[in-house]
Amino acid sequence: MKWKALGLALALLSGGAPLARACDGQTGAVIFQDNFADDSGGWDVETGDHPHDQIKPPDFEFTLTSDYFVDSSENMMFNATFADYCMDFALPAAPAPDNRASAGIILWATDYKNYLLAITRTNGTVELYKKTDGNYGKVFSVVNSPAFNASPGAVNSLRVVADADQKLTVYLNGNAVKAVRTPAPTGLLRFGMFVELTKAPPSDVVIRVKNFSVNAVASPSTPTPTPVVSPSSPTRGQQSGTH
Repeated sequence: MKWKALGLALALLSGGAPLARACDGQTGAVIFQDNFADDSGGWDVETGDHPHDQIKPPDFEFTLTSDYFVDSSENMMFNATFADYCMDFALPAAPAPDNRASAGIILWATDYKNYLLAITRTNGTVELYKKTDGNYGKVFSVVNSPAFNASPGAVNSLRVVADADQKLTVYLNGNAVKAVRTPAPTGLLRFGMFVELTKAPPSDVVIRVKNFSVNAVASPSTPTPTPVVSPSSPTRGQQSGTH
């Protein structure tokens, strides 16, 4: 078991660090923005001498290793359901032709075992998964999206709009990739970031997130009452990948 340290959301109280920018197309009221200028955003991060994930301004930095090549971090201070989620990130070159680097957005999470995951890989493939009780089910895969910037270290923007009409649309660099219909779960739902390699790398691989923003979209006209539940333990342990 690994112990985590939550960054306190002091920026909300004191004016703190400057807010991150909204992604292109995001127009609703701001729920959450973070450009990782400090650790006040409420992310679940590791502690210790050699953390696999940490905030190193101006980035949230994931370090994937030979024994830990899947990682994620959920936000423990903010919640969202019907929302416009966006993440700017930089993927390195793939360690090998058969070992892709990937980064994605977690949404509608009740814990680390149950959520939706939109993910982009170094070959430009964009996929959506539903994770239930720790098991991934692939919803769709769009191979080799022309919108992807494949240059190592280039910043790409992944966006997921979860509308109140039960439509979820995934965008890459402002281009719609695919839309699906899905009902939203109830409760206090978290969002987060996910990274992985296909397999263990020969040396450490760093994936950097530059910006994360969540904006509101319209709620249903007759909303279903949302029960108040306590989020489950933030302890992650060894992460499971989509492969």
